[in-house]
Amino acid sequence: MGDGYEVRGDIKPDFGLNSGSGNAPDYGGDLAIGEGVDLNTGSDVSDDISQDSTADNIGEDLNDIGSEQLEPILDNFQGDKWNDLSLDEQKQSMIDLADYVASETGNTNPPEIIFSNDMPDGTYGGYNSGSNTMEINVNMLDDSLEAADTIAHEMWHAYQEQAARDPTNPRAGEYQEGFDNYISPEYDFEGYENQLVESEARDYAQGFKDRLVTMKGAAL
Repeated sequence: MGDGYEVRGDIKPDFGLNSGSGNAPDYGGDLAIGEGVDLNTGSDVSDDISQDSTADNIGEDLNDIGSEQLEPILDNFQGDKWNDLSLDEQKQSMIDLADYVASETGNTNPPEIIFSNDMPDGTYGGYNSGSNTMEINVNMLDDSLEAADTIAHEMWHAYQEQAARDPTNPRAGEYQEGFDNYISPEYDFEGYENQLVESEARDYAQGFKDRLVTMKGAAL
């Protein structure tokens, strides 16, 4: 099982990848926002995905899932409201969204969220399975859509890790194979984009961004 994970942003720092630290690659978000490429673009989501063999359908029903619980959480991520929040309030909103995703995916051991101010410029955050932590760059919280996207994307990787360890999950083998043969973007960017563990996380996170855009349109 891989122990580490990739970082969302336009830089791909080494968080223990093949460093002998016991940490494997980061599974996370996008490498090349600076290149114009955005990779992070009720019912139990874990049940939905276990019955569906394609990543494209993961987030499509998000607007119908847990709306009573999700809407007040996402409301804080609306642009104007987000900008009026204090840093502590923004952090709490991200924690609340992570808690929601953990509940919806049935993650019984969600990662600890660590807010850092010394991550490399251009990175949003990343998830490390070895320490079961998610690191968030507090210097990149000016974009509320990306803040929500980062949480959803990394929390889906946390779900994938849990599912890979569950022999009753029909996708356990696929996730395990994906982690064991993880493609880092600096070596094969197209392969990185297309691998199952990343395409799923992108699709899942995109559902939250779409929901935020829908909420904004409804408020106008």
